[in-house]
Amino acid sequence: MHKPKVLILTDWFVPGFKAGGPITSVYNMISSLRDEVDFSIVTRNTDWFDQHPYDETPDRWIQRFGSEVFYSSGLHLLRVIRSLSKKVDAVYMNGFYSPSFNAIPLMYALLFKQNVKIIVAPRGMLNQNAIAIKSVQKQLLIRLLRMLGLQSRVLFHATSTKEKEAIQNVYPKAKVKVVSNVVVTANGDALPNKRKGDFLSVGRISPVKNTIELVKLFSQLNEAKLKLIGTADEANYFDRCNQVVKANSNITLVGGRNAEEIKQDYQEAGFFILMTSGENFGHAIIEALSFGCPVIISDQTPWNDIEQFGAGWVIPLSDKKRWNEAINEALAMNDEAYQQMSARAIAYVKTRFNFEEIRSNYLELFGAKS
Repeated sequence: MHKPKVLILTDWFVPGFKAGGPITSVYNMISSLRDEVDFSIVTRNTDWFDQHPYDETPDRWIQRFGSEVFYSSGLHLLRVIRSLSKKVDAVYMNGFYSPSFNAIPLMYALLFKQNVKIIVAPRGMLNQNAIAIKSVQKQLLIRLLRMLGLQSRVLFHATSTKEKEAIQNVYPKAKVKVVSNVVVTANGDALPNKRKGDFLSVGRISPVKNTIELVKLFSQLNEAKLKLIGTADEANYFDRCNQVVKANSNITLVGGRNAEEIKQDYQEAGFFILMTSGENFGHAIIEALSFGCPVIISDQTPWNDIEQFGAGWVIPLSDKKRWNEAINEALAMNDEAYQQMSARAIAYVKTRFNFEEIRSNYLELFGAKS
């Protein structure tokens, strides 16, 4: 098999975890494909909104996770541009707007890397709700990249048909390949010991996740416990959420956790809940299901068939009455009904994801040939 060389440009990567899904997506991808694809990753030497460097050797190529990784301590754009001189078959850009790791390197590649395959994974950043934030700057970038020939040169990687439609709404002539994210699931079929009254929410403390609405909801439900795992997105918003948390003993905010730490939380939680206003994929939702956690989620994710499958509830964001009802229905379930729903949560992941097909699609995306 031809083993293609792929350079990945991404703001954040492991051991970081605070940026959430984009880190998980890339780490799972290289972990699954590193025997067939030769990956090199250029990233920052700090986590999202963090000033403390990792315990890694910075500013040189080192071997990590079966790949080469360059942890940049500063002058990120200069180091990214230098990395583009590496002899590779493809450049994979994880994101779209970051000046140092996506936008300017993409312009450079379009102008000067004519013989290299350019793959862009926008991670939901071309969805209309994402473009609406700082829309003037984003629209200017979108137009400039169109003028530089993006639609004929770039292959977009979408993780769902919904994201493909969003990309082609912005770039109608764009080439888009849909390949689901690689998901890591719990081992085996055994259901862990769970506490039905414990609800878990994993994600940034952010207006996008509607965290303030979630904690206000649980402030009225003393019999239900809520554990929030996530880092602050906006300081003022975080403070408002934290005020509600401190005033209610049934709500706990534990900050960010890495992947290994979160596994324990999934094993113990009875239900997973997320009032998100938009998810491009939602790794936390799938991970929770794989650990036998039925979910209560908004209808703004790719997983709107979960309720039909019997693995949880899918609720319109604006229907506050229904959110309250769903939590109470979860609390009222007897042990037998809960065990059945928990088993369906695990079955949902196994039914929804064909892991061999996903691997095959990634190998095609990167040009690995037998």
